[in-house]
Amino acid sequence: MTGLKINYHKSEVLVLGAERNEQERVANMLNCSIGNLPMIYLGIPISDAHLGIKALSGIVAKIRKRLQPWKGKHMSSGGRLILTNSSLSSLPLYIMGMYSLKEGIHQ
Repeated sequence: MTGLKINYHKSEVLVLGAERNEQERVANMLNCSIGNLPMIYLGIPISDAHLGIKALSGIVAKIRKRLQPWKGKHMSSGGRLILTNSSLSSLPLYIMGMYSLKEGIHQ
């Protein structure tokens, strides 16, 4: 055992395909709240419906936020290219493992 414990105050349970009273029973049994879709899990929006460009706009904002500190740095173009490729390529690859990204996101 690792000694890690579940923080039930931060946890939510999603019970799909069940009535409201069954959802509440499961939430009470697990001592956590009932969650709703869409939700964010590990930085990825999860939904039971089609996700549009607006749902994935937070990912684009994260990438832009990561780029911001490097704009004014005294770094060679080669160093900046390596840092950008290694740091920024991981987030889109992670997202593309779950979803086919729309053309607006690619741009």
